[in-house]
Amino acid sequence: MEEVEILNDNIVRVADLLEQIQDVNRMIELHQGDDDLLMHRQYQHRKAQFLFELNKILEGFKIHVADMAA
Repeated sequence: MEEVEILNDNIVRVADLLEQIQDVNRMIELHQGDDDLLMHRQYQHRKAQFLFELNKILEGFKIHVADMAA
């Protein structure tokens, strides 16, 4: 039963991460032409952190993003 709860928590977290990545993508697009490189880098860094966590969770489901790119 505990395993099901962990899987459900991971599924919820994946959905949350995808929403956060979507929001960060909007902010990256918004600041694309700005002279404020610091802001742009911060959003890129946040996106990288979200993607790292997402990949870790997906590995638990035996999903490897590199495999999907092929």
